[in-house]
Amino acid sequence: MTTRLRVGIPPEIWDHIFEIATHVPYTLVPEIFEKSTLIGDDYNELCRPALKTAFATKRSLVLVCKQWWHLAIRYLYRAILIDNPRKILSICSTLQNYANGMGAVPGAKPLGWWAERLDVVIRGADADEEPLVDVIMCLPNLAVVSLDIGERRSKDESILHHILNALRHAASSLRVLDWSMESSHPATLLIERRLVAELSRLCILRSRYMPWTDGFIPQNVLSSLTKFAVKRMLIMEGGIPGGSGLEGRQISLREVVIDMTYDDFGSWSIFMGRYGIFLTSVHLTHCDNYQNRFSFYLTMIKQSCPNIRRLTLSVINFSCLTHMLSLPPIEYLGLSTSGVYHYWMGTEALFSALATLRDTLPTLRVVQFTNPDNVARPRTCYRMAVRALETDLAQCTFRIGDHDGNLLLEMLEAVGEPLYCLKYLFQFADPFD
Repeated sequence: MTTRLRVGIPPEIWDHIFEIATHVPYTLVPEIFEKSTLIGDDYNELCRPALKTAFATKRSLVLVCKQWWHLAIRYLYRAILIDNPRKILSICSTLQNYANGMGAVPGAKPLGWWAERLDVVIRGADADEEPLVDVIMCLPNLAVVSLDIGERRSKDESILHHILNALRHAASSLRVLDWSMESSHPATLLIERRLVAELSRLCILRSRYMPWTDGFIPQNVLSSLTKFAVKRMLIMEGGIPGGSGLEGRQISLREVVIDMTYDDFGSWSIFMGRYGIFLTSVHLTHCDNYQNRFSFYLTMIKQSCPNIRRLTLSVINFSCLTHMLSLPPIEYLGLSTSGVYHYWMGTEALFSALATLRDTLPTLRVVQFTNPDNVARPRTCYRMAVRALETDLAQCTFRIGDHDGNLLLEMLEAVGEPLYCLKYLFQFADPFD
């Protein structure tokens, strides 16, 4: 039986319904900027399953009837997730057919015109990514791109060059670029630099390797870039005189992400000596894996970032916090852990550390658990958390909130112990709610 639109309901209303039904919060511009601190591996693990679920919903909508197809088709590829090499050829064929007018309504925009986000996650050296170049060429209005294609064979380096060059097709619209490629080849870094130089509206850049090996970010990039995350900070072409040449220029950079996995402290010291004065937010990852490095990074931040207001720490286990909370005079502290096993550990040490901050960091105003999974604790930890919040931390001057900004104690009491874990067990539509 053919399904028909209800008579009297204008297409604009149905369009709004489809928008709500397929919406994944904090994945498109401008909402994504509200979660800029999270952008990285943890953020991708949260949002990509939700994008996959949303695509299934979109596909169901366009198959209901011809009228719904016309109304919902623009949402189908608004966010494209390619997590299997076999999908590349299928998506490429579909996009090219619509670009050539096949399957589209005469005069309508091609399917790729509506795409705003592209995620590509492909593992394995045998994957063929050449059709990905053609996919990107069909997407002129991309605003968010996240590419993670794993380790490369040397003969495949040219494919990365073609992908980077293809992204120039969306240079005028690209706002977020997550280039998580395992390649530090000089030619690849050169093409990446050239691409970024053309992205006049780029706000967030995440790269596995420092694109500018001399440590200088070009002025035209700094005028729009607000957040910079890099896994390997390798400055190999000499030092940087602190701050010289930047006075009076428009510098938008306010946030950096420092990965402590690698021993790049020397390069980070050079970088922060030049740009630290502009920063208001720093995110440190893998802190407890390398506790001996943590004090050096904190000292560096204190010395080079006089305007810092926000600090976010990503750890494996909250129990390490008792050894690393000699913090700069910040107003906001974000905390997160990773790994299911470690969610259940360190609760007592966590609240003990927060009690210490109450007495040693008078500037602190907000402590927030940035990862929603970290809030989902078993009932034994629930009791411990409520007890600590009601006693040791009852008179503290800073608020302790969940990932959504709600007071942690009020949220715990509202949900209650028996249903507490269930509330977070079934969150598929909104990974951050």
